Amino acid sequence: MKTRSRALVALLGLMVGLALIWGASLAVLGNTDTPTARRDAKFVNAERLIFYRLEPGREMRVRVPAEAEELLIVTHELLPDGTPYAPEKQYQYGLKAILRGPDGVLLERAIFTRTRQSKGQPQEDGTFLQESAFTTHANQQVTDEREFVLRLPKERPDYSVLYLRPAGANDTLLARVYVRAHRTLPLLASQKLAQARAEVRAGRATFEPFEKLSTDTRRWLAEEHWERLNAEGEAGTDYQIEPVYRTPYRLPLVEATESVQERLGAGRAVALNVTGPAKPVLWLWSDATDAHPQPHGPVTVQTLSADGTAHTLELPGPVAGSPMSHPLELPAGVHTVMVRNDGQEDLRYTVEGPFESWLLPTESRPQPGVASEGRVAFLPDTRRTEAFATGPACPVLELDIDPRMDAVGRLVRIDARSLDRAPSREPLHLSLTVLDAQGQSLGQASLDATPEPAPFESAALVPLPGGALPCTPVATAIQDAGSGEVTDLPAWVSGATSARVFLPMGARKLRVEAPRTTIVQLYSFLSSGQPVAASAPYTNDALTGVRWRNAPVDQRTWHPMRPANLNALLQGGARMELLSQVRLEPVGPQEETPPPSGDAVVVRPYGTPPVVEVLESGPADTVDMVRALSTVLEPGRAVRARFDARTPTRPEVRLSLKDAAALGNEVEVLLDGEPLHRFTVRSTRARELLPPLPPGEHEVLLRSTAPGLTALLNRPPAAGSGLRSRTVYPVGQGGLRVPVRKTGPGAVTLNVVVYTSVAEGATEPQLSVTVDGGNPVRRASVLVPHVTRAERTVVLPASEREPAMPVGRPGVKWYARTVPVTLGEDIAPGVHTVRIQSLGSGPMWARFFMFGQAVENTAPRVWNRGGWQPDEDLL
Repeated sequence: MKTRSRALVALLGLMVGLALIWGASLAVLGNTDTPTARRDAKFVNAERLIFYRLEPGREMRVRVPAEAEELLIVTHELLPDGTPYAPEKQYQYGLKAILRGPDGVLLERAIFTRTRQSKGQPQEDGTFLQESAFTTHANQQVTDEREFVLRLPKERPDYSVLYLRPAGANDTLLARVYVRAHRTLPLLASQKLAQARAEVRAGRATFEPFEKLSTDTRRWLAEEHWERLNAEGEAGTDYQIEPVYRTPYRLPLVEATESVQERLGAGRAVALNVTGPAKPVLWLWSDATDAHPQPHGPVTVQTLSADGTAHTLELPGPVAGSPMSHPLELPAGVHTVMVRNDGQEDLRYTVEGPFESWLLPTESRPQPGVASEGRVAFLPDTRRTEAFATGPACPVLELDIDPRMDAVGRLVRIDARSLDRAPSREPLHLSLTVLDAQGQSLGQASLDATPEPAPFESAALVPLPGGALPCTPVATAIQDAGSGEVTDLPAWVSGATSARVFLPMGARKLRVEAPRTTIVQLYSFLSSGQPVAASAPYTNDALTGVRWRNAPVDQRTWHPMRPANLNALLQGGARMELLSQVRLEPVGPQEETPPPSGDAVVVRPYGTPPVVEVLESGPADTVDMVRALSTVLEPGRAVRARFDARTPTRPEVRLSLKDAAALGNEVEVLLDGEPLHRFTVRSTRARELLPPLPPGEHEVLLRSTAPGLTALLNRPPAAGSGLRSRTVYPVGQGGLRVPVRKTGPGAVTLNVVVYTSVAEGATEPQLSVTVDGGNPVRRASVLVPHVTRAERTVVLPASEREPAMPVGRPGVKWYARTVPVTLGEDIAPGVHTVRIQSLGSGPMWARFFMFGQAVENTAPRVWNRGGWQPDEDLL
């Protein structure tokens, strides 16, 4: 009985224990479904990595191993607290990398990328249970990961240090640096693991799915291995660290075009450079949520080729939610495809084509990113330049001037653009004041223009409350700069209005002011001695009637200058980046030299240099030319000549003999078939006056048996071209000096006609041109559109004229070409001296003439500041 009781007690105890265990298990299982447990699981299941924090204006340094060939830089962007999350938003940011060695900079590059945020399972408290990247701070926003592969120079010293900092003035980045080391993975399990890691890396580096990458790219991602590099210095002083939690979670790709999606704002345009033959496809669609979908458009597509051929296609706008494809066919050569949204609503676009057809500098090509069948989404090549805003609510833009500078050192170029939230043609007003050391005004100038909106340019602005523009009265100085979000419409900028100004002696400061928000860029001139040339692949070879705009150059003559009050401008949010797309553009009529006006006036050199008379072809279709032309007479061939009563000189025949053996022969001149004059040749060069002849057209015939006889009649032919007598001067090492008179502020041009014994063009400079000994008197504190180069060398072009004949030298031919020497509006009125000197070993002759000076409009013209063009240099 006692045993049975003990058994019942044990059984009861077992049941109670099981009940307690079961209850505790239920409690534990219940607690795992609480919000706190789910958030804890989010951190537990994430990968925790330590990143280096790059604040605006701060940098970190990393020692680079001597054997390293490539570096992998893994980055996130920290968005401002309170940034609202939207899955369609994309953010653009850049990283500037500088590799330094013991002797200086080895590599300097700014790399930009786009990214987004991937989040899922939103909670009531505003958090998300799924995130691609996050930190322990609830209000801190982190974008998806992006990677940069930086190829290092092959030849560099053993010791080198990489400096990293944000490329934008307002971006805060998180970065880790790795060095690449390849390894072979023979095991099947290891290969599968490596492929899984490669798929994760592909999702972090590009928008493209892993299965759409090429076979070589997938193999490259699977076989490589990266080893992390540590920052140099002391934590907290030389660098800041930030823990970041990362997960494999990514938002699904929108496969509307199976490629990168870009926004095309209303009125905006995009330029994509392509090498043909190619057949890219343009996709257009709208993400608007209309109850009754309507077409959003129209859209204009224009292709411009290197030979100047342009084709325009008008397309209807797409309906919301319905992507439209438009195949484009481009022949061989270089092309720019321009897509412009002429509608009132924003659109999405992409242009897909073969990767090898994408014309872009090699270092700017994103790798890998190759889609299926080798097709990628073409993106515009956008150049970033620093600019500053001026306006009523910003500090006055000030530039310090070094008092030791010469006239060229005091030359400043000002590029001004209006800044608006919508396309505007409101006139632009800019005032400049020059101050001396005591702050007293030395001069003032104003720049007034009405530039057109620039659909291919925009400005990366600091976000201000209410979308206000910088330097407007409602925009107060905000130090929290915000992010570089590119999904919102950027502000509109106008085309550049460019002017130059020579500051007077004693100038110490230049102030720039504007009544409304205006973008200003300041440049100083420093000649490199080499012609301006665009960097590959944007070369001027095989371009006809077009040129590259905004293309990078290998050497430049205009160098940007920063204002003296930079800190005050930064605090006021006045610094920005100007974004300009590289593209082909036609050389418009406004850039051609206007035809000369007025009468041609011969200019004689100083002194008494030796002279040579030459005969060259000239038209006989104007009355003003009848006194200057002659007619060639050949024995036995009748010609018709014009005799004008207004010509005061007597008719005259000039004769030349090749051989003195022909002396003593008789020559007879017949007029309209009747004998007029007979004489005997007594010298190898002779002049014979004819009797006075009635006006009108007459037939003249020269009759003689003298061999090698040539003759000229000092009357123009009745039709066709005659010969004009010119006086030319030998150009030697000592050169020729010519006076040029400027009667007013307008530009004047001295035309130098250079004769050589060859018609082909030269490859080396053959002529030196100097104005006033290289130091002409400039007009100070006056805005001018161009600046005159006081010294330059000229490569003579090929001659396109009929050859000229020196008198008395039968059979000798000289070939002429014109070299214009323009004294621009920057040169002060008065008498100036232009000197030319021969630089080659061959003989050279020259003559000089000018056209009558016309009154010119001296207002600055609108031109392309950012592009490479021949007149980016001085005149």
